[in-house]
Amino acid sequence: MPPAIDVPRQGTVVEVRPEARGGATVFFDTIVDANQADALVGCYVLARREDLPDDVLELQEGGIEGFTVVDAEAGAIGTAVAINEMPGQHLLEVAREGQEGTVLIPVVDEFLEGVDEQTRCIYVNVPQGLLDL
Repeated sequence: MPPAIDVPRQGTVVEVRPEARGGATVFFDTIVDANQADALVGCYVLARREDLPDDVLELQEGGIEGFTVVDAEAGAIGTAVAINEMPGQHLLEVAREGQEGTVLIPVVDEFLEGVDEQTRCIYVNVPQGLLDL
């Protein structure tokens, strides 16, 4: 949803270019110049799941299971087990190295730094204390 009212708020996605550390550059049929595109930088694209291709939300190689989860301060914290889709937000479930149970990390921009499918790493930056819960 764009923060400015003078930018088209609806359109059809004509191209998506994934970025190296997460996110993507999305091209719309209703954006006609660089000023409009600049106004949308950092915004989210909202779409109904049924309007998306079946595999668009899946990572290559069958999902994130087994990816190493790396925190900006703590370093490698464990292995991704699943993404739990909750009503309020998605939670990344991580099995901790040498510990029983798992830790849940909210999948929000403030915590998720990016995903590198080639190295099978998920980069996070969680608040101090979250990993101790």
